[in-house]
Amino acid sequence: MNKIYTVIRKEYLERVRSKSFVIATLLGPAIMSLFILMPMLLSDAGKDEERLVGFVDPSGLWLIPLENTLEEQERGNVRLVIVGDEAAGPDVRIEEMKQKILSGELHSGLLVDPDFMESRQVTFFNQSVSTLMVRDEVLKPAMNQVLRQAHFRAEALSDSLFARILTPTSWSSILLTDDGEKEQDDAVSMGMAFVLIMIIYIMVIMYGNHTLTAVIEEKSTRMVEVLLASISPEDLMMGKILGIGLAGLTQFGIWTGAFYVLSQRGIEVGGMSLDVTFLTPMILVSFIGFFILGFFLYATMYAGIGAMCNTVQDSQQFHTTLAMGLVIPMMLLTMIIRAPDSTLSVVLSLVPLFSPILMFMRVSVSNPPVWQVGLSWVLMLASIWFSARAAGKLFRLGILMHGAAPTWASLIRSIKA
Repeated sequence: MNKIYTVIRKEYLERVRSKSFVIATLLGPAIMSLFILMPMLLSDAGKDEERLVGFVDPSGLWLIPLENTLEEQERGNVRLVIVGDEAAGPDVRIEEMKQKILSGELHSGLLVDPDFMESRQVTFFNQSVSTLMVRDEVLKPAMNQVLRQAHFRAEALSDSLFARILTPTSWSSILLTDDGEKEQDDAVSMGMAFVLIMIIYIMVIMYGNHTLTAVIEEKSTRMVEVLLASISPEDLMMGKILGIGLAGLTQFGIWTGAFYVLSQRGIEVGGMSLDVTFLTPMILVSFIGFFILGFFLYATMYAGIGAMCNTVQDSQQFHTTLAMGLVIPMMLLTMIIRAPDSTLSVVLSLVPLFSPILMFMRVSVSNPPVWQVGLSWVLMLASIWFSARAAGKLFRLGILMHGAAPTWASLIRSIKA
């Protein structure tokens, strides 16, 4: 036991004293926040850029109503430009508009049908798929409102009645818990769920990879031959996994403490407040549990593979395959959010390699039965046991081996041996 403790202490101190650990601890939350905030910031980028939209309206009735509607909807970055001489025929004006779009003088163009009130037909001219966002998010809603207003006026209904009819409903969310109820900020809850998912995803991959590289480095420098003179391969592997895992828990503890302090001060990031009340006991316990179990599941597999590989390059094929166990769940998050209690979501969240991501997301966005969470933990513990046995065999057989790069076939043969 003392020998295992010595290995744990060495691996732990080696990491927490390194500059990379300090830098990752300080910058890690900021980098992970970018995964959430960057898409939001990029989606807002370019919205202030003025877009000139050509406008051809043979009836001459719809320019002013559409401009007023765009102004009311605060779409000042879209400006309508009448194309051609109104005395010229529609075909001539349309051709002129096409040429200006192709030359880049206009962003896109609109042709309103002469009998728009009845036909409801508008033709959109463009030369890029990217312009379709302006059509669907700006021009189409505005034209729909213009048409509704025209029909209301045709029926002699007042503008005030029209405004009241189109006033949207106002919603608030109340979260019901065993401790009572509280008002819920959906955006904050979803954002915090994604942040915690990213922490599990990045840290399991990062510290699992640390286990892999630590084993390969000691093997390649022949230091492991000295270590094995005084400690068994199984104890050495377990000491490395526990030491690296404790370093990850230390980093996690620092982030959690900083998050709690910032949330108490009402700090906001990207317009989203840090709400510690999101961390209910169930979510907090699940987060810690899935992080620990996920780390040990992947770390044992990485350790076994590292013992069979001679260089980091040799391990890439195995590293990529194992990482897919975390990448695939990240691709399935949208499905879990939409239907967290569907049969497919439940089954996938019980797959041990997927559970750290999918089951935790279910816990964050819904209230899955406790037995399902417990079953996922039991299945992960069983997988860790089998993985540890297989990794121990690979570690014992491969830690002193040098030669050709291993393959999946050779790994399977070694486990069966």
